[in-house]
Amino acid sequence: MPAQTHRYSGPPTRLYSYMTHFSVECPKCSKEALVINQKNEAEKTRKLVCNNCSHIEHEVPGKTYQNSLIGDPIFNLPLWLQGKYKGNVLWACNREHLGEIRNYIASKLRERQTLTHTTMVEKLPQFIKAAKNREGILKLIDKLLRK
Repeated sequence: MPAQTHRYSGPPTRLYSYMTHFSVECPKCSKEALVINQKNEAEKTRKLVCNNCSHIEHEVPGKTYQNSLIGDPIFNLPLWLQGKYKGNVLWACNREHLGEIRNYIASKLRERQTLTHTTMVEKLPQFIKAAKNREGILKLIDKLLRK
């Protein structure tokens, strides 16, 4: 009996769908913290919260941190979920985003999710989607998820 081919069947999401919160490096303790980026009709909440050291910081327009890595769009703190692969950087906004990338990369059969627009996984850089890099990318993703 032939092995069953893993087919990608994730939701047709766009990158913006994952931008409600970002896993970042806390500026105080260097552990994982969250940047919360939520809007509702009453207010806009944009703040940094670290569950490790209890650091909380609210957005101050124009104030950002300096860093040389890929950062979140609010505080410019280094994204927690990023790593190098053959000179390229794989990054994700948060664990849900990285999990969806992992599901797509692990799939041998990838079909378009919608005919009306391009989804987040279809816009991934070629070095991430290339079959020759599948094993290495999956190892990097698993390492980031254990972080």
